[in-house]
Amino acid sequence: MTHEEYQWLSANPLVLQNTRMTPEQQQMVFKMYNRITGENKPVTSCGRCVMTIKKRLKFEYEKQRSKN
Repeated sequence: MTHEEYQWLSANPLVLQNTRMTPEQQQMVFKMYNRITGENKPVTSCGRCVMTIKKRLKFEYEKQRSKN
């Protein structure tokens, strides 16, 4: 996770919760996930898919936070 991505998630903490995201937030979350994992998941509103992505980003965020 880049420093910019970490800062963005710090500024948008509700994104990793079970809340609705704006289209811009959704784009950013999928972009981060795809860069971190090397996958190419398209933006979707599939609840299970989004929760999987949020779970992975939360893991990466916590990992980065423990380094700081």
